[in-house]
Amino acid sequence: MTNALKQIKKQHLYAIIKDIYLHQSSTMNELSSRLNLSQPSIRNMVRYLQDSQAIMEIGNDQSSGGRCPTRFALNQDQYHILCLYIKHDMIDLELRYINEIVVKEEILYDKNQDLTVLIEKTVHQYNPHCVCIGVEGIIKGDMYITDHHNQIENHTWIKDLKDKLKIPVYLQNDVKMMHQGRYFHHQLNHSYYVHINEVGIGGSYFEHDGPLYGKNGLSGEMGLIHKQGITLNQLIRQCQSQDEFNQYVYFILEMIITMFDPQLIDISIHHQFTYQKEKIDERLKNYLGHHVICYDGDYQEMLFEGLLYTGVVNLMKERIENNEKI
Repeated sequence: MTNALKQIKKQHLYAIIKDIYLHQSSTMNELSSRLNLSQPSIRNMVRYLQDSQAIMEIGNDQSSGGRCPTRFALNQDQYHILCLYIKHDMIDLELRYINEIVVKEEILYDKNQDLTVLIEKTVHQYNPHCVCIGVEGIIKGDMYITDHHNQIENHTWIKDLKDKLKIPVYLQNDVKMMHQGRYFHHQLNHSYYVHINEVGIGGSYFEHDGPLYGKNGLSGEMGLIHKQGITLNQLIRQCQSQDEFNQYVYFILEMIITMFDPQLIDISIHHQFTYQKEKIDERLKNYLGHHVICYDGDYQEMLFEGLLYTGVVNLMKERIENNEKI
């Protein structure tokens, strides 16, 4: 088989396994219809994925005549994902086997503690296939940048962690993972996700089935925009009243609508002040017309769904790409 044909086969294998994951399970007929591939091609590649234990049979659908269609799902034994949400003084941890949350805990740490040692110990305890890390900040390769204390800080410990571990480590922005998790349940492009918490604002725009990062990872970092002589992140930290908070939310949503004009905006808030939907909708409608804005109360659940998605999809890609038998 030529290299070009091998690459096509790898792309088809990846498309099949991703489709099964996104739909939780699929039959060969469904795969053939959704992916525009012939039944014989689907059959051969599904058998290959079964033999490599990437997928497994989970039962049969009712037949409308002839054989009952077999339904396939991911083999969760091949996808043990350690998901970590790094906050400034705490790590939220979930060990997931696809749809099953096996472990859920919070780990407190102080600023002088070596996170690589802490996470390495956790990895040895749970023995996952990969680690997915969500952080507040701008991702640049194996580091991330924050401005939580009104000054730029570079966090470089991820590279040390990768050097210590023998399994893949994937670093992601927290808000982009919230958006990825939302997309996993509702596949809608041209959507925007904005999250506001006590340290600032993060955003994510979705197009072509993934969040946009930009050339330097700055896409969505609207908290760095200056207003009244300081950044929006600083204004959110210093906010003293609900009315003041509403003004910043108006401003943020107006920016999103005029810059991106998305089909949908998801907004989530973890702050002492709340999202006053009726007031905000009324003002936006008066100025910019009607827009679909949904409040997401499960942002942390969406973040972990996004981290899980990242781990599963990247493991799929790497295993298919590195398989010399294809």
